[in-house]
Amino acid sequence: MITIDNFEAWELVDPYIYAKYGEASLQFIDPRLKKWLEWFRSRIDLPVYINNYKAIPKPAVIYDERGYRSNMCEMVRNKKDLYLSAHTRFQAIDFDVQGCLAEEIRSWIKNHQREMPVPIRLERDVNWVHCDVCAPLDSYDKITYF
Repeated sequence: MITIDNFEAWELVDPYIYAKYGEASLQFIDPRLKKWLEWFRSRIDLPVYINNYKAIPKPAVIYDERGYRSNMCEMVRNKKDLYLSAHTRFQAIDFDVQGCLAEEIRSWIKNHQREMPVPIRLERDVNWVHCDVCAPLDSYDKITYF
């Protein structure tokens, strides 16, 4: 069974996927995202929060669509147009890091980009960190911003 250092499967997948596959949900992760997540969590050495819907005690704000999103998720189900998010292919995560602002984390990632095991894309101007492994194939940059 696939495992990801320092994360439980439910932290990375929506509740529908977890209800059907449990810990085996991680079989669907893009290997590049797995590699980047393990690298990032070990290097930042702080708690990283993706989904929290199974956390005890229950947090004030519930996150359940910040990792792998199925077609059952409200965010996906409500789309009227073609929706090709990297989240629906388990190639993206949205996250926060304990005690840090999103911009601080994006700066940290930029400062450590040479160490990153794979190229990534980072979303700008949001108050969380979006990271995905859908960097352009013709790019030599470790980080592509959008």
